[in-house]
Amino acid sequence: MTETKTSRSAHLADQFEAAQESFILLVESLSDVQWRMTGANTPELQTNNEDETRRVRVIAHHVAVTQVWIMNRIKAVLEDRPTPPVDFKVINSEHAVEHADATKAEVVALLRDSLGRIAKDLRAIPDEKLDIAHELPSGRMSVQDRIERVLIGHMKSHQGSIEATIS
Repeated sequence: MTETKTSRSAHLADQFEAAQESFILLVESLSDVQWRMTGANTPELQTNNEDETRRVRVIAHHVAVTQVWIMNRIKAVLEDRPTPPVDFKVINSEHAVEHADATKAEVVALLRDSLGRIAKDLRAIPDEKLDIAHELPSGRMSVQDRIERVLIGHMKSHQGSIEATIS
C-alpha cells in the first residue's frame, strides 16, 4: 500500500498510535509482581465472550502479536480476499501455553516494531475503502469498524483488564 493523506484514515492511524503508545507505557510501568498477576475480567472482555484468566504477561504478548494479525485481516478485506473464521478460544489457549514466560522487553519490542508499520498501513487506506463492509459471524462490519472496534478496541479492552488487575 502506498501512503495517502486522507482525513479519516489519518485520524484512525492517529487513534491507533495513541492507543498503542498508551499500551506500551502501561506495559513498561508494570512491576515484576504485576507482570505475573492473573488478569481481571472487565465488561468489555465479557461482551466478546472472553474470560481473562491469563497472566498479565500473556495478555500483553497476546495484544502485541495480534496487532499485525488483525491488520493483515483488514488488508485481506481491502483486497477482497477471504478472512476465514477462527476459534479464538483455541488460539488464545494455545498462545497462553506457548508464551507463558513472555518478557516485558519482548512485548515492548513487538509493540514498538508494529506501531509504525501499522500506522503507515492505516494512513494508506483511501477513505472510500473504509466503508467496505463484509458479513461476519458477529454481524456486518466495515473496514473502519474493524479498525476502531477490533484493531484499537481489542487493545483497549485488554488494557482495561490489565489496569483492573493492578489497581
